Amino acid sequence: MIKSFTYLQPRRIDFGPGTRSGLPGLLGQFGRRVLLLSGGRWFEQSGWRRRFSVLLEDFDVHALSCPPGEPTCEGIAPLLSAAAGVDPDVILAVGGGSVLDTAKAASGLLRRDDAVEDYLETVSAEPRTLDAPGVPWIAMPTTAGTGAEATKNAVFKSLALGLKRSFRSEQIVAACAVVDPELAVGSPPGLTGTSGMDALVQLVESFVSRKSAPIPRALALQAFPLLLSALKKLAADPDDLEARTGAAYGALASGLALANSGLGAAHGFASGLGGMFDIPHGLICALFFPPVLRANAELIREDCALLCRAAGCPASADAVEWLIREFEGLFDLYSLPRDLKSFAIPEDSVEEIARRSTGSSMSGNPRELNLRERAQMIRGLL
Repeated sequence: MIKSFTYLQPRRIDFGPGTRSGLPGLLGQFGRRVLLLSGGRWFEQSGWRRRFSVLLEDFDVHALSCPPGEPTCEGIAPLLSAAAGVDPDVILAVGGGSVLDTAKAASGLLRRDDAVEDYLETVSAEPRTLDAPGVPWIAMPTTAGTGAEATKNAVFKSLALGLKRSFRSEQIVAACAVVDPELAVGSPPGLTGTSGMDALVQLVESFVSRKSAPIPRALALQAFPLLLSALKKLAADPDDLEARTGAAYGALASGLALANSGLGAAHGFASGLGGMFDIPHGLICALFFPPVLRANAELIREDCALLCRAAGCPASADAVEWLIREFEGLFDLYSLPRDLKSFAIPEDSVEEIARRSTGSSMSGNPRELNLRERAQMIRGLL
C-alpha cells in the first residue's frame, strides 16, 4: 500500500542548455523592475554579467551582490535594507546555493519588518511563519549541488550563536527554476566536486530517509546513476556539457527529493559542525557520508542495492560498501581532503559539535545516532 504524502515543487521548471533565453518572457509575467542577486565575484569573472545585461536590456534591473560565503543572519540584514529601496516586482537569483537561499529570505522578508532570526528553527523560542507569498523569485543555479532551486528552506548561520538552522516555508519556494547547465561550464574542480558530492548525498539520504515518499524515491532512483557518471566525467573534462547537464539534473532531482523526503545524519553533522566552524557545507556532508552509511548499513542495504545496481554495482557486491568505495574514489578524482585535520578543530569541541548535530536532517536518519556515536564519528575525522 502506498503511504500518504505531500509533494511540493516550484510552479514551473525549465531545464536544459540555453533555457536562460526564456528569461525575458518569464520575468515579464511579474513586472519590469527586477532585483538581480548574484555572487559578485563569480558574476564578473565569468563574463555572465555582460550576457545577462544584454538578455535583460528591456527591464529595469537593479543588481546586488550577496556577501561571500554561506549566508549569515548578520550578512543578510544590510542586503535586505538595500533591496527594500529597489522594491522589485520580481527577484532573479543567479548563483550557487548561498545566493538562492539568500533570495528565498529576501522573497519572504523584503516587505516585512522582522529579521531572518525570527524564522529559524530552534533559534527562536516560537519561530514565526509566513502567512502569504513574498516577492516572486526565479532561481538560476550555477552549481550542481544543493538543489536549492527546488526547496522550501533557506539555511542561515547565526555568527552570534554559532548555529546553522533553516528558515522553512512553502511561501518561499521559487516561482520558477531555470536550470541551464551552461552556466556551470568552467566551474573550478573543487567546487564541482564538493557541490556534486553534496547532491549525491542528498539523493541517497532522501531515498533511505525515515520520511521518504514515493515520488522523491522515483526521482532519486533515476538521477543517482546519471549524477555519479557525470561527476566522474567532469573530473577529467570540466567543459563536458553533456556531463554538466547530467550533474545539473542530478542536483535538481536531489533538491526535489530532499524537499519532500528529508535527509539524514550526514546533513545533520553539517548543521552542527558548519555552525561552529567555517567549513564548506558540501565537504562536511561528503566526509561524514561514509561513516553514516556504515552506521546505517543493516537498515539501508536493500535500498542502496536499488540505487547502485543501475550505476554498475555487481549483484554479488555489498551495495553499501560499493557505494562507499565509489564515493571515496570521487575524493581522489577531485583532490579533496579525506578528513578535517586541516581545519584545526579542537578535540575539546567534539562533544559540543555532537550536541549541536541535531534537527530536521538528523531526525530523518534511518536510526537514531546517540551522542556517543556522533562524537565517535567526529573524532574519526579529526
